Amino acid sequence: MSKVIAHVVSLASFLAVALLVCAPHASAQISAGSVSAVNGSVSVERGGRSIPAANGSAVQVGDKFTTGPNSRVTIKLSDGSQLELNESSTLVLTEDTLNPDGSRANTKVTLLSGLVRSLVHFSPTGTPNFEVHTPNAVASARGTMFDVSYHEGQPPPANP
Repeated sequence: MSKVIAHVVSLASFLAVALLVCAPHASAQISAGSVSAVNGSVSVERGGRSIPAANGSAVQVGDKFTTGPNSRVTIKLSDGSQLELNESSTLVLTEDTLNPDGSRANTKVTLLSGLVRSLVHFSPTGTPNFEVHTPNAVASARGTMFDVSYHEGQPPPANP
């Protein structure tokens, strides 16, 4: 009888370990910052689900922000940089990694439509590590304030 019990315990232990090894790894999302201001209708799409943006809510890599007419959202990133998304705009936080000291290692956002103002906290590295991508251009910086606008089907503004 004790051999049977030992065999059952051994088999149960093997199955438990096999389930742990084969189970999908759950990884906690690390906050990339937070929403610091919402005016009007702003939604956040995360994991295929759309929710209203709220002041103080956490922002994660992969979040897609959409502002309605006469609406705006301000996102404060962990390194102190800030994104101000204008009305009728859509932006995705594509990448946000920090160095061990909390300074920005690399941040990428994708502006799908509209206008975003980036207030980029200075980074002591010698290379730009903050990028705003649009379907037809990339703007990068390591510390400054700049606007990027993209409107499909509209020609770029004429240079004076």
